[in-house]
Amino acid sequence: MGEWVNGMIIGIQWLLLFFWAYWLLISLFGFGRAKPLPMQKPKKRFLLLVPAHNEEKVIGNLVENLQNLDYPKHLYDVVVIADNCTDRTAEISRKLGAQVIEHTSLPGELKGKPYGIKYAIDEIGDNLTKKYDGVAFFDADNLVSLNYLKEMNNHLQRGDRLIQCYLDSKNPNDNWVTLSYATTYYYMNRSWQLAKSRLGLGNAIGGTGFCVETKLMEEVGWTARSLTEDLEFTMQCLLRGVPAKWSHYSVVYDEKPESFWASCVQRLRWARGHWDVCFKYAHRLLWRTIKKLDILAFDGFMYLINPGKIVLNTLTAGILFMTTVSVDGWFNPVFPWWLWLAMLLFQFSYIGYSIMTDAKQKVGKIGAFLSLTVFNVTYIPLFFWALITKGNKTWKRTDHSRNIAIDEMNVTKKRSAGA
Repeated sequence: MGEWVNGMIIGIQWLLLFFWAYWLLISLFGFGRAKPLPMQKPKKRFLLLVPAHNEEKVIGNLVENLQNLDYPKHLYDVVVIADNCTDRTAEISRKLGAQVIEHTSLPGELKGKPYGIKYAIDEIGDNLTKKYDGVAFFDADNLVSLNYLKEMNNHLQRGDRLIQCYLDSKNPNDNWVTLSYATTYYYMNRSWQLAKSRLGLGNAIGGTGFCVETKLMEEVGWTARSLTEDLEFTMQCLLRGVPAKWSHYSVVYDEKPESFWASCVQRLRWARGHWDVCFKYAHRLLWRTIKKLDILAFDGFMYLINPGKIVLNTLTAGILFMTTVSVDGWFNPVFPWWLWLAMLLFQFSYIGYSIMTDAKQKVGKIGAFLSLTVFNVTYIPLFFWALITKGNKTWKRTDHSRNIAIDEMNVTKKRSAGA
């Protein structure tokens, strides 16, 4: 075997170990009960924005849910963005008491969630900062825990400027696809979001259930145009030295697609968006790291260039296999096989722990573990195809139809449950 091939194999092993150390060190801080923030007197004023495109099947339950949050009614407004709708989304929203901003794209204009939000914010104008202290974003298929605004009020009064709430699934038991999404939430909420918040690192905005201080929104502006506008906005804020904070005890329940093909389309969009944001912001975050010695910017840089645990797991399993079957010295292992095995077993154990502690609805634990494994394996080709096609910014919406009210959700109360 040529020296350059051997050198490449050795380099890959060291790089994998570096990324593993990054993930594992952070995840160690995700064990145990999250500490809730002290409750503050309701003070902050909120705008709740719901971008919606042809969501008449689900918009009613969300609007009713938001209108009945456990927070003084005079301190928040619900606004639905009826984005290029051809159904009864706007009509249903108005009947249930929400304000509606109707957006119709001009011929030739790009369509999608980021553009609908931009239109609405421009329509609201100066009232965004004059009337409100925070603006929260939800998807039309969501359901929201009744304490959401209380927790956002706690964060804003503490001085947090960008906050992401706990993400969960409202339909984990529909089939193995929805169960795998839910299991991913359980795992990432604990091993990533909670762990990073304890370390003082920036969290990741998840596309829904996040709240932005209106002054920060005015400073940054809504210029995110990638397929993952949430990730792009996160990085824009990090470049200003503003990290996202984690709210473990406010929850948004998100509807996940039942179709495996629909999940592939959705995940491909996410992966393309991640690559797009990576190429656009990674070098800027690295430069801020060097120039200002900003650990938060470096953490954001690491998040963007990290291949993700799915790819890490696959490459690690491949190295483990080659280490055990290698003959005639064709593969040169830098580290012993048991080190790679130990890292894989730690992660699998962590997934099991997350399912045990964070599933707020009854789910089959073995099924959750197996579905996540299969789901992640199918993510690998999507991840690489997204890199090749990252220039494709076509937005393909996910259909929503699970008509569930918040009081029909059989979930535990997070503050009292202590997960």
